[in-house]
Amino acid sequence: MAILVRTKGQKWLPAKRLEFKDESDLQRVLHESPDLIMTQEEELPAVFIREAALRGSGFTDLVGVDASGNILIIETKLAKNREIRREVIGQVLEYAAFLWGMSYEEFDELFKNRAGKSIADLFLEKSESISIEEIIASITGNLEQGRFKLLIAVDDINPELQKIIAYISNFRSGLLLEALEVKIYQQGETEIFVPQRHGQAVGAGGGGSPTSLTIDDVIAGAPDDHSRRLLSMLIEQWSKLGHTVQPRTAGATFQADVRGQLQPIFWAFRNRIQALISTLLRRGVPADVVAKYRSALAALPGFDSKSMLSDARPATFFSGISEAEIRNFVIESAKVVEEWRRPAS
Repeated sequence: MAILVRTKGQKWLPAKRLEFKDESDLQRVLHESPDLIMTQEEELPAVFIREAALRGSGFTDLVGVDASGNILIIETKLAKNREIRREVIGQVLEYAAFLWGMSYEEFDELFKNRAGKSIADLFLEKSESISIEEIIASITGNLEQGRFKLLIAVDDINPELQKIIAYISNFRSGLLLEALEVKIYQQGETEIFVPQRHGQAVGAGGGGSPTSLTIDDVIAGAPDDHSRRLLSMLIEQWSKLGHTVQPRTAGATFQADVRGQLQPIFWAFRNRIQALISTLLRRGVPADVVAKYRSALAALPGFDSKSMLSDARPATFFSGISEAEIRNFVIESAKVVEEWRRPAS
């Protein structure tokens, strides 16, 4: 297909197709301009790293996260590479299998090692208004459940790969696997990016991001009766204080109104609660208040004292605590809200 370009009112001129020197060249183009990788929320920013080392699985070409917490795993192949057929499917599935079940901290370490910055820092560089807490919670849930967007980026798709992608897409199994055919043309000083998507339509079937849950869904997702009972109690106790509980795709965020703005205080997932220590500090809670909060949580039976005193987002599993600890956790979290609400002296 010929690509013609013109300056308004001038003659149409043919654009010359540019060839990628090698696969790292295609990687570089996508890494430098992640907006070229069409995600479900095309208006939202995304951050990517190249060649993340996965022990026992080699190096991914690109791993990224968009501002909804969707995890994208991208493998690049040129048409001249024989692995563009079946082998590339095996590679990208192997990377997904390796990431499945990884903790958020381990995943974040991949970005720190390659980009020198955490996922949170990379997003905050793009926009201060992004909700880092919700991104982290969504990433955590996606890692736990193995929900990934797998993308094969190629310069020319061949019939074999196209058929494999179409076959997997046809079953709507919850696996989102697509191919992105990338072609770049040049006319004078102007370069034109021409992408074509193959496979599942974005947002179709079961492979896209799940919709937000209801409170009942969050409770029902707990792994056992004990966890469901504690999670129900946590929601009830926090709500009785006049605070807010909002369900999300990965669990629920527990918030409080501070000077007219809802602020996240802690999160609950299906099997654990998580204190947002770093978030509280970043949003302006006095350091001495946060330090007191850490110490109080560290003293609760079933809460790991080392984690509570040092981790940015320490988590505690419902399986190791009782109803008494839930009540005390809510009491200590509410104290933070009260202190935060006090006028600055």
